[in-house]
Amino acid sequence: MSDFGRILADLNGAGARYVVIGDIALIRHGVVRATKDVDVMLAPDPDSLAAMRTLVAEWHATRPDGSPIADEELVTGRAIHLATPHGLLDTLPEQAPPLTFEEIASRAETRQVDGTPADICALADLVALKRLAGRPRDEVDLADLEAAHGRLPDSRDG
Repeated sequence: MSDFGRILADLNGAGARYVVIGDIALIRHGVVRATKDVDVMLAPDPDSLAAMRTLVAEWHATRPDGSPIADEELVTGRAIHLATPHGLLDTLPEQAPPLTFEEIASRAETRQVDGTPADICALADLVALKRLAGRPRDEVDLADLEAAHGRLPDSRDG
């Protein structure tokens, strides 16, 4: 099992609810891309947050620069960037409708990521998240998705 699969297997084992977004979702939607981390949207519920706190302790996770993670940083609605024994994990907060966690999770599809089942965000949601971020890399990703799929869907397309 690769490092990405181990991160996701640990999230699954801890009972965290999440949806994979970012580069791994991009890859699962047909774009060839290297990545160094796993990006997830974590459910903004007490159980998922408790699961993340447990994993941070079990992993002895730190920030990517090696500094410790304070417990008060593990709150709903805040991005968390973690260095785990298996690699980097970024948890990103949910967005406004139609990009809330529940909406994205309802449209996600379970796929294998390095042998581990994980919910991957739908193409329309990935496109919407990339458009929202609007960084130069996201613009390249959108062009690559358009080359792979043609007209890109909008999360409001249903």
